[in-house]
Amino acid sequence: MSNGSPKVTVFMPVHNRESFVEESIGSVLAQSFRDFELLVIDDGSTDESAARIRAIDDPRIRLVHNEENLGIPRTRNRGLELARGEYIALLDSDDFAYPNRLALQVDFLDRNAEICAVGGWAHRISRDGRPRSPIVRPISPRQLRGQILFATCFKNPTMMARMSVMREFGYRDEFVYCQDIDLWARMSKKYPLANLPEFLIRYRLGGDSHQSESLARNLKSRVARDQLHDLGIEASESELEGHQRLRNLNDFEPTAEFIDWSRAWLLRLIESNARHHCHPEPEFSQAAAERWYLLLLAAGPRFWPTRLFSTGPFARALPGVLGNLARRSGQVLARYNPLRSS
Repeated sequence: MSNGSPKVTVFMPVHNRESFVEESIGSVLAQSFRDFELLVIDDGSTDESAARIRAIDDPRIRLVHNEENLGIPRTRNRGLELARGEYIALLDSDDFAYPNRLALQVDFLDRNAEICAVGGWAHRISRDGRPRSPIVRPISPRQLRGQILFATCFKNPTMMARMSVMREFGYRDEFVYCQDIDLWARMSKKYPLANLPEFLIRYRLGGDSHQSESLARNLKSRVARDQLHDLGIEASESELEGHQRLRNLNDFEPTAEFIDWSRAWLLRLIESNARHHCHPEPEFSQAAAERWYLLLLAAGPRFWPTRLFSTGPFARALPGVLGNLARRSGQVLARYNPLRSS
């Protein structure tokens, strides 16, 4: 540690994770990069989480207890207040960081002073540890800013950020769900963010099993409403609902009416961005075109003859969309190992 303060604070909030927290902490203590503290805030756990953390004998661990359960955003903001590092690395208490995670991210931020935060990719596993599809995100700041209206661009437990910028923005208390989506969307308006084309963690599914789907949906719509406002669009509730559906096309069979609405909506977004310059081009148009073609893939061949070979912005952006997808697929195939254990 330099001047008594670590280069990195690894921040881990904990609430009733006795089954996984020891493994998560162990993955941090095994990092190849050594100049860090591990700040663990126990948010009123009622199981044996705190006892298991106290049993780990390592001076780099700082265990703090909330006197009552404060919830995710307030606990995360408390972590920002207590952290002592120049950088803060986020990790949830049921996830696992690979040994080179901190080293890769510190090196990147040290070499790229203009980037305020950097994330990466994740191996996704089920609650009982079985491999699932990987979590892959765009990489470059321009791609990420171009896509952030249309997709979740960052996986929170992979993120490392400059402490000064995190404290500048902080988490909004009302975002009891998707507070990370809100944070990175707000931050990306002012500062560039990036992702490394590397698998940095194992991300365990099922941690939000008690989530209120309706509240989470409403909060995600609020994030989208703020972003659309920057484009000069005051979206109606039906438009927000349609936009959120475009962001998540899983298990969805689009109707002809929805496809036609989506085409008009995406073109409106492209035209609004041309006036307000909120997002970089051609990345924004490519992101809109990617949504369009993913929607058609979800709809199936019966809609393709009249809609697939669209003229205008979608057709012009298609080569860029295909090029981006091909490059990302090649990077993933070169790095993906679903059975990686460390």
